[in-house]
Amino acid sequence: MSDRPPLPCPDPLTRAPRAQPVPGLPPADRLHRAPPALQGALVAILCRDNRPLGLDDAQRLSHFPASPLLGLSWYHGGVPYGLVGRDGRWTPFDAPVVVSGSQSQPVVSWAPANGRGGMLCFTAEVARGLFGLDPAALVDRFVPAPAVLGDAWAPLLDALLAAPDDDATLAALVQHLAPRWQALHGRTGDAPSLRQLGRHWVDRLAWQAHEWRRTHSPRQVERRIKAHSGRSLRDWQALVRTEGVFFAARERHAAGLPFDWAGLAQEEGFADQAHLVRTARRITGFTPGEFAQRFVEDESFWLYRLWV
Repeated sequence: MSDRPPLPCPDPLTRAPRAQPVPGLPPADRLHRAPPALQGALVAILCRDNRPLGLDDAQRLSHFPASPLLGLSWYHGGVPYGLVGRDGRWTPFDAPVVVSGSQSQPVVSWAPANGRGGMLCFTAEVARGLFGLDPAALVDRFVPAPAVLGDAWAPLLDALLAAPDDDATLAALVQHLAPRWQALHGRTGDAPSLRQLGRHWVDRLAWQAHEWRRTHSPRQVERRIKAHSGRSLRDWQALVRTEGVFFAARERHAAGLPFDWAGLAQEEGFADQAHLVRTARRITGFTPGEFAQRFVEDESFWLYRLWV
């Protein structure tokens, strides 16, 4: 993070309504699966372009959960972005591309203007083996990518910043990342193995279940996410149990049924409702009831809606 003094921004708990999609334009938030040549390297690729939405200051807040995953994120066009501290003040990052470690607490980011950016999500094992990072040294940190990746990764970072759209972003990943990933598996070039192609096909089936979540069980997504871990089993189990509650709560909401937090807590393996409340607050920063309301109504919860 920057050594510059924090700057004012909206209170991180400010409520702001969800932005409405612009007719004729693609969704502002997109979640991509890894290309076949990068199967196993990336958990997901997130892309967001809020420029057509004309978001106000409060709507440009973004809430992120505690997570065992690491990330590489970037923001286009010279628009600064950074984190909102517990004191409610904003500190921009020192670089347009940053590496984030696993996060033990939920975080909030903000940008003073609308823009376009993206994020790669990967596990601690991939961080160590592919990128040469020390996951333990990055826990709860956001650092400029050039400082921890070095000059060898500069072409990838430059290509991500220069990519004009999602297709170009995916192409840049295949060009600059796939050969290294294939080399780790004893292959040359960036062509996927038959095994990776098979995994990609299976993953696409799970992806379709995610896309069809209105008519299919979202637990297909849960099973896919559970395959990627970077923390203790206890921490991950707590995260998965809480995700299960959110999935079940969303199903009840879609069916027009009232939330029964005590019943949901019991169904998902929590000792009681108080245990659920404590865990949900630790992962998201909010009680289950408040989280459910914000998930449905608040623009700043776009990542949760995209992921869950």
